Amino acid sequence: MKRKKQYFKKLVFLGFILLNIVFSCKNTNKKANENVEEFGFTKKATIAYFHGDRRCPTCITVGDLAKNTYESFFKENQDVEFYEINIDKDNNIKIAEKYEVAGSALIIIGKNNFQDITGFAFKNATTNPELIKNKIIELVNQYLED
Repeated sequence: MKRKKQYFKKLVFLGFILLNIVFSCKNTNKKANENVEEFGFTKKATIAYFHGDRRCPTCITVGDLAKNTYESFFKENQDVEFYEINIDKDNNIKIAEKYEVAGSALIIIGKNNFQDITGFAFKNATTNPELIKNKIIELVNQYLED
């Protein structure tokens, strides 16, 4: 009986941790973008990594990949910018609402539209980070041509 009780406690604890991770990384699909200038995104391409105060290891990895890709390939380009945006800060609530961000998200923003690659990034962050880097480069270059 004691063994079943311990097993149940462990199961409940693991379930709680799993739910915490899932909901802390929750995100929704995005709609077309209007007026990116409203939030200060005035460059031809913006790499925007959104996150909350609490981040799981995969969230941190996605943010690091985005920042490292920017710094390695676009930092010297005046038409590209990188933002790390904490959606739990009061001054970032409007931008989180604009892009319908409820947790960690990776969005590549152009002048007239944007691509939410959050699902793709989280799927590949730990297994194939090179795919994320290449996708960011592809989208930024696409927006630079527009």
